Amino acid sequence: MNITDNTELSRSKNIPFSEIDDELVMMDLDQGKYYGLNSVGSSIWTLLSEPITFGKLCDELQLEYKVERDECQKQVKEFVTQLLKSKLVNVK
Repeated sequence: MNITDNTELSRSKNIPFSEIDDELVMMDLDQGKYYGLNSVGSSIWTLLSEPITFGKLCDELQLEYKVERDECQKQVKEFVTQLLKSKLVNVK
């Protein structure tokens, strides 16, 4: 999938999760799989609580982590692509 700044993303429904320290653990009940996210992944998951464009997601992460735009987009695109493949995130 071609993800652009205007691609709107949102969490999939019915993915229970829990925060443990600065990490997040979630379970896909349909697939019976557990996932663990580090602090950056947890920040992304939090930002996905409401539909958000990929561009806005990167804007917010740049403010929080002081990372260059190109590097942020590259890393977040890889992560979001994995979330999409695992059906944890949807494109609106």
